[in-house]
Order: sequence, then structure tokens, then C-alpha cells
Amino acid sequence: MSLELIKETIEFDQPVRKETTQVIVEEDLIVPDVKPDMAKVLKIDGKIELEQVDISADRLNYKGQIKVYVLYAADGSDRLVHSMVGTLTLDDFINMDGIKKDMFYTMEYDLEHLDYTWINSRKLNVKAIVSIGAKVSEKRKSDIIVNAKSPLPIQLQMQPFTFYRTAATNQDKMIIKDELMVPAGKPNIQEVLKTDIRICNKESKVGEGVVSVKGNLNIRTLYAGAMGENEMDYMEHQIPFNGTIECPGAEEGMYCNTDIKILNQYIQIRPDLDGEERVLEVEVVLLVNVKIISVEEIQIIDDAYCPGKDIKLKKERIPYQKLLNKKRDSLVLKEVLNLDTSAPNVAYVYNIQAKPHVEEVRLLDDKMMVEGSTDIQLTYITDDKENPIYVYDGLIPFRQSVDLKGVSLDKKADVRVDVDDILCNTSSGRDVEVKLTLQLDVEVMDEQEIEIIMDMTEQDIDPEVLMNMPSLIIYIVQNGDTLWKIAKKYNATIEELTTINDIENPEKLYPGQKLLIIKKVLNV
Repeated sequence: MSLELIKETIEFDQPVRKETTQVIVEEDLIVPDVKPDMAKVLKIDGKIELEQVDISADRLNYKGQIKVYVLYAADGSDRLVHSMVGTLTLDDFINMDGIKKDMFYTMEYDLEHLDYTWINSRKLNVKAIVSIGAKVSEKRKSDIIVNAKSPLPIQLQMQPFTFYRTAATNQDKMIIKDELMVPAGKPNIQEVLKTDIRICNKESKVGEGVVSVKGNLNIRTLYAGAMGENEMDYMEHQIPFNGTIECPGAEEGMYCNTDIKILNQYIQIRPDLDGEERVLEVEVVLLVNVKIISVEEIQIIDDAYCPGKDIKLKKERIPYQKLLNKKRDSLVLKEVLNLDTSAPNVAYVYNIQAKPHVEEVRLLDDKMMVEGSTDIQLTYITDDKENPIYVYDGLIPFRQSVDLKGVSLDKKADVRVDVDDILCNTSSGRDVEVKLTLQLDVEVMDEQEIEIIMDMTEQDIDPEVLMNMPSLIIYIVQNGDTLWKIAKKYNATIEELTTINDIENPEKLYPGQKLLIIKKVLNV
């Protein structure tokens, strides 16, 4: 018998390794020569800037820095509040056994803690704790038999195989430039003390060969005014942005994972048309990482036999991931922050920073429960000259139910929570109402193994075995029987059994049902 095997090459993602680690970075920060001495640190925060990530054998290497921003009360200066910026070096690796250079990764990092030790009025020792999580996968190719042809009546049982693969990835930069004007009624700019930029209202859409991204930059600027001694003020601006990222292989209808981070920011004061320092030139460099996911399905051979022949099947178990559901949901939180008695009154709020943490994810039938909390850091200006800037920390818990069709207890969920928008209202000098919009991106995966037929060969059945089979069999259907199983066992075909037994629906058999099976010997 000439057996022609028809194969198709498929490519799918296979997880290789997943690791999380913590890194402690510690360095001294020295006040620049042009800045006055420190009398008191008012606020310290930082931002991670990864500049290089690459994979080598069993290691994921990364380099970058932590930008550290310090606001401090000055000693012996005509202005009370000054600022300085320093850096902590990040240069390390994660041990990940089994990874190789040609694999691809996703990486998440977070500045968990930042603190300082006072050394003297010109030096701080700064310590940072960074958490880093990495997932490494590889693209696996397999030649899978999807059909077989023969002059003889070979019987094939097919099954659908649904898998997902990374259709395209790309990393690119977007540069946003704009000029920000000081609002009327506010003082001219003497010095920019602090600029906080947050990405909000992010959206992405897959097109033919491209991904369109858009959103807004929320820019808050704290500055020293030029009108009076010790005077500070702030301003807020919104800059919309949009652009496209080239992704050959992307098609409409595919899923898209888009991560947008601020890589660098540049702020420059310049005069307006009247020669007054009332314009900020802003340039923000965004790093955009795009991953396009294609969910695909093919029909593969689950089982095969041929009456009169012995078909040998070579099978292989292949691990793979199946995307069960992907969804974006939003959650609005409202909370009134009541200041402690030790905190000074609020003159005005400069900025609110929010950092959500997922603490528990529970999958139920067609539903997911997410619980966590959001760290709130409120930075505000006071009327107290001893504490002109004050930082107040709060916590807002959250709980959300997300409808996810097709999920169950034994599946795995990947939940990412980002801050989409923050609003605040100061009702009094002691109470600040915060409205927080969180964006939840959920992926539910099913990590499975499938047994796939990789090869088929045919052999002759011993003629004596065929001759010793009864010419006529009356078979009584048992629990779990299918026409396929019965036909294969007794060297028949489903078509023959349905014709002889007047079976209208081959999918419906019931226990106790009697089937007539007539031996058929093929001359081959």
C-alpha cells in the first residue's frame, strides 16, 4: 500500500523559564557644587530606566539606571526649596537555566523601595530595592500530519488543534515634543524643581502590518517662581500622542500586548514673545514594546487505521499554551484621605502617585476574582515654612469580578493592573478626595500537552488472524463506545456499520444497542 502523508509546519510559543528576583542597589548621592547645602530632605523618589536587555546561555542580562529625584530644604539660601537629580547604576543578570540567545522575553520591573541615610549636608546614601520578573519563551516548529492518502480505504479521525503563536514583535521609540505655557496668573519660572509625567488613556489597535498606539501625557511641573522669595507654584498640562509601530506579520483581528514606558524626558525653560520665562520646551521619549498574538486552529489526525492493514502510529507529546480568554476591564476607586494629626494642612496638591498591587487571583467557572491594594503617595504644598512640601502615604484596597467565558479553577491567569487616570479634590485642608481609575489586562492560559501523530507506517496483518475472525458478529454497545472504536477493533468502517445497522446518527449510540458486524477481507 502506498501511504502518502501530508504534513503542515506549525509554529507556536513554548514557555521555557519564568523567574522573579530582587536586586538591592546602594550608592552615595552628592549635592552638585552649584547647589546649596541640604538642611532637610523633603521628598525622594526614583524611576527605573533599563537601557539594554539581552539573552545569553542560561542568563538574562540587563543594564540601566535608577534616576533619583530629591527635593530638599536648603541651608543658607534665599530660596527654601531646591532639587537635585542623581543616578544609581543597574548592571546585573538573572540566572535562567535552559534559555538561549535566540529566544524571546518579556520583562517587568518595579522600584519596590527607595530610602536614604543622611551622611552630611552634601551627601546622602541612597538604597533601592528593585523587583524584576522575566518570562522566556521559544518559537517551536513542528511538522504535523494533517492528512493521509492511500488507494485503500484508510480511516482517519480528525480533531481540532487550537494554539497561539507570536505573529510579530517590535520595540520602537516615539518622541513627543511640545511647548507648555505658564497659565495666566501664575509667576514666571525661575527654576524647575520637579516634573512628573504619567501616561494615561493608553489604547492600541492592530492593523495590516502595523500597530496604532495613542494616549495622553499628564505633565505636572513644580517650579520656583520668580516673583517673590521662597515662592513655589505648579502647573498641569495634557499632551495627546499617537503613532504607528511597524509590525510585519500583524493582521486585523489579532491580539496585541502593548507596553509603553517613559524612557527619557527633557525639560528646558525659555522666554515667551515678551521675553519672560514662561515657556517650557518638553521632549519625552517613549519606549513602545509590541507583541502580536495570533490564535490559530488546524485539523490534525487523532487516530487512523485501515481494514486489512496494520497502521503503526508514532506519537509525540508536545507541551503548548492555549489562550482561553483575553480581556481588558476597568475599575474606579474613590477614597477620602484623612490626614494624620501630625501632618500639616494642605495648601494645594502637587501630585498623586499610585502603585497598584495584585494580592490574590481566584478563577471560578467563567469568572475571575481579583483582590489587591493601591499604594497612594500624596505630595502637597503646605503653608508651613518648616515643612513646605509634605508627602503623605495612604492605601486603597480594591476587589473586582471579571466575567471570563471558558475559564475554570485549574487554569492560569496573568493579570496586569495599571493606573489609567487619577483625579483629586481638596475639600478642606485636612481631607483629600481621590478618584482612581485602574485598567486590568487579563490573559487566561491553559498549559496543556497534546499527543500528536508525527509518523504513520503500514504493515500487513497476519492472514491467519483475519481468517480466524468470525464471519458474523453481533456486538452489544458498552458505556464509552463509539462507532470509531468498534469499527477499528473489528476491521470495518463507520460507513459499513451505519449502512448495515440503519444508523441515522453515527454520533449517538446507547449502551445495550446491538450492532451487526460482517467480516470483510480485502485482497491487497
